Amino acid sequence: MNYEEALAYINQLNSRGIALGLERISVLLNLLGNPQDSLRCIHVAGTNGKGSVCAFMDSALQKAGLRVGRYISPTLYAYRERIQINGVWIPEQNLAELLTAVRSACETMAQQNLEQPTVFEVETALAFLYFKQQQCDYVLLETGMGGRLDSTNVIVRPVVSVITAISMDHTAMLGDTLAAIAAEKGGIIKDGCPVVIGPQQPEALDVLLQCCSNCHVTPAAADETMLYRLHWSPQGQQFSYGRWENVSIGLLGDYQCVNAMIALEALQILQQQEPALSDQAVRSGLEEAKWSGRFEVLHQKPLFIVDGAHNPAGAQALVDTLQQHFAGRQIYLLMGVFKDKDYRQIAEIMSVCGDTIYCFQPQQERGLRADALAEAVQPFYRNTVIADSAEQAVQRVLQQAGEQDIVVSFGSLSTISDVQHAVYRITQEEVQHGTEHETD
Repeated sequence: MNYEEALAYINQLNSRGIALGLERISVLLNLLGNPQDSLRCIHVAGTNGKGSVCAFMDSALQKAGLRVGRYISPTLYAYRERIQINGVWIPEQNLAELLTAVRSACETMAQQNLEQPTVFEVETALAFLYFKQQQCDYVLLETGMGGRLDSTNVIVRPVVSVITAISMDHTAMLGDTLAAIAAEKGGIIKDGCPVVIGPQQPEALDVLLQCCSNCHVTPAAADETMLYRLHWSPQGQQFSYGRWENVSIGLLGDYQCVNAMIALEALQILQQQEPALSDQAVRSGLEEAKWSGRFEVLHQKPLFIVDGAHNPAGAQALVDTLQQHFAGRQIYLLMGVFKDKDYRQIAEIMSVCGDTIYCFQPQQERGLRADALAEAVQPFYRNTVIADSAEQAVQRVLQQAGEQDIVVSFGSLSTISDVQHAVYRITQEEVQHGTEHETD
């Protein structure tokens, strides 16, 4: 296959939907020589914060001079983004060649009358093949959904497993209680393998500790009572945690200090086996880590922030940061969301920040119609505005917001790219026409 044919094959697989389980991926990887068995994987599960924790660790390991593979889900910009090494997306030629091998293995499974792999299972196999081919020192492996039955959980002995904050999400697939969801996430914990557990609600923590006990491992707990926030500005923030004093990070959002703390716990475990991972590499890595769409400032006047908050816990974390740093400022909200999310509760949580919300529909098939969203959230806002697209929502809010106001877009990671491009296009056009707005 060439690259276009490879994408067509992936799109064809997408129609099969989601099916959790390890049977199909295990057969597929066995036919491919089990490339995952030769990789040193850092396995990360959780409801919120997985990507940020991986971004911090990725940057630190790179600063140590290591070759770091990273498997991301979901992506913001392009398909190839989900499989990358040291921040470089998998090249089109490598993707096409390796996917050809994966498709051949799928055809063998079909000939044996075996159930065909899902698109995520095929992508996971592709990632393992690429990371082995490119001889990665470490692989940051982010679960797609849950953990216990997630395709990434075919790895046998991770160098460390990390559980970030757990909250209610994907309840139809993972369970409708925190305990049930935690049991699924805790499924990535392996017998005798190091574990880091981020701050959790008691119901989730009890389950995770039991998972650790069952696997004969004592977890490293990221303890928020030891976290001291020192400084915050739209350019970055500093904190101290345990022996790590005056740590600087460029990622904004109060929750990013917690994610950095979790990453520090995992990196300390890796330092015991990786001499190249010095304290300076860790500090530099955390400071220079980048993760788009998480309390990301796109424009200065007005201050335009995009955040991937797409569940109630993520919305509350966003609210906490806004109230902490922008109390008393006029805040305008933009929201585009998937129809299977708890969008009514997300909107209610966000309503404490502002009384005007612009509703738009994500381009994806799962996107909720803007008029349906507006109708659902109307009880919480004085003004609801329906926009035909993310770009129209951005254009309208920038016409209304003053230079000292705040604009916040949230609701789905899938909308971030569209919002970013709209902000850049519109503000660049304003600069060209001689207005006073500044581009970021």
